Amino acid sequence: MTKTSRPERLAAYERWTDLVDAEGPVVLDTSSLKALRELAGQRDAVDAELAAAVRRARLDNRSWSQIGLMLGVSKQAAQRKYTERGPVA
Repeated sequence: MTKTSRPERLAAYERWTDLVDAEGPVVLDTSSLKALRELAGQRDAVDAELAAAVRRARLDNRSWSQIGLMLGVSKQAAQRKYTERGPVA
């Protein structure tokens, strides 16, 4: 089974919604789903920016305790989330 990414699944869903016949018996309001898609995209962008900021902080010799404090989590949680790991097989 091939795993698809969220952007690929969202694009497929968007293509599907374009095929829905607006003249059919039921017109669906998809605004709440579109809002979720938009917010998920924003979250992904913020997550990428946070990861980059953590990398910069580590390059500036900031401790995991300091980074965790700024993120509002423990140093262990920050380290687990932002320590770079090798590629996942």
